[in-house]
Amino acid sequence: LEDIKRAKMLAEEATKIKSDFLANMSHEIRTPMNAIIGFTKVLLKTELTSKQKEYLDAIKTSGDALIVLINDILDLAKVD
Repeated sequence: LEDIKRAKMLAEEATKIKSDFLANMSHEIRTPMNAIIGFTKVLLKTELTSKQKEYLDAIKTSGDALIVLINDILDLAKVD
């Protein structure tokens, strides 16, 4: 019975450590990603060649997709 209690406690601790790690990593990645997306939006409002606009649109689309993925990871961490 004591072994079961210890195993349960270790499993709960491991889950908390994993959740904390995912939350911290998600935050550390999301912060610079938001800056990249923000500056991309600013650049898209300037005069650009069609090729430059194409590249910036690709950056923004990719950044937006990464933010969604990061938020999903963060939500998953909260579920645990």
